[in-house]
Order: sequence, then C-alpha cells, then structure tokens
Amino acid sequence: MKKFFTLSMLTALVLVGCNKAAAPTTTTPPADDKAAATTTPVADNAAVADAPKGCPSTSTVAVKADDIDMTVSATNSWYIENKPEEGTFFFTNYTVDPQSAWGHTDVGKDARAYFTVSTTDKTPVANGVWDQAVADSKNKLTAISISGVTANRGIIGGKNKLEITYFGSDYVCGTLAIDDGYGSVKGDFIAKYHKWTSSL
Repeated sequence: MKKFFTLSMLTALVLVGCNKAAAPTTTTPPADDKAAATTTPVADNAAVADAPKGCPSTSTVAVKADDIDMTVSATNSWYIENKPEEGTFFFTNYTVDPQSAWGHTDVGKDARAYFTVSTTDKTPVANGVWDQAVADSKNKLTAISISGVTANRGIIGGKNKLEITYFGSDYVCGTLAIDDGYGSVKGDFIAKYHKWTSSL
C-alpha cells in the first residue's frame, strides 16, 4: 500500500510537471521582413565639443524631397574620401558605417542625401567653393541625390553650391546651398572624416 501511494504521488508530480504551461516568449520578425522592420531615426544633434575653427558645432543641414523632410545631425554627417582628389558627402537620418555606406538597405523612414566632390587637376580636396554655375571650375560637384524608401531623386541644375570652410583628418565643414525646385540640401555642416579603404 505504501509503495502504491508513493508511486501514485510520483506519477502525479510528473504529470503536473509535463502539463505546466510554457512561459510566453517574444518573437522578433526576421531582419529581411521589411514590412515589420523599422529603423529609429537618430535625432541626437548635440554640439561637437572639439569642433575646429571654421566649423559649426552642430549641423543645420535640412534635406527635402517628395515626402522626405529631415534635419541631419552632426552624428550622421560624413565625408568619405575615396581618394585625395575625390570624396562623397553623406547626410542621413540613420547611423552610418562609413566603410560600407553604399550597402545600407532602407527601411521605415530611412533617408539620405549624398553627392561627390572632386578636382579635375587631381589636387586634393581642400577648402574652397564647388559651384555648378561655374562651368570651367576645377572643383566639380556631381551625383547629387536624395533617396529613401519612397523617394529617389537626382538633383540637377546649375545653381547648386558647396563651400568647404575646414578640411581635416577629423572633420570636413562648410555650407550647402543645393536646390533645384524639387529637392534641396541646405545649411551648415560639420561632417566626420573617414578615409575609405578597399578590402580587395
């Protein structure tokens, strides 16, 4: 009788343990599920404590085109040097890895403005003016684009202008006046400098 009682109690405990409800779990949608995935725009525009002379301490770059309307923080402003005489500016509302900035997949409200500066005489990019209205200038401002999930617009026209007031191995700073009536990139910027290196 004692053995039977002990076996009955053990069996009951095992059955209770097996029937216990599993704790609820939280599932995360797969990274490639664009409908569910979103990137939170980075709004941090704290002053850059070590801003060099010739640089603003914060960025006031405003980007507008179609349904894109954003002010870009200093955190998300980059100058990526491809080679000494050429580089690309990136102004985004998401965190950028400057080594793979071109490989970003847009989700949610991700958006960016970007363009290339170069010199025709192969001198390194430095302080100066890049003005598309000056046809014979050695300083070329090209491939101006604003893009995101729902917009992809090239900016064309001869009135677009960039002035670089500081060029260093820490930051590149200046003023933008880009506007073709359909899209615009305007304001003062302090962009972090990055020298792109090939993995090949």
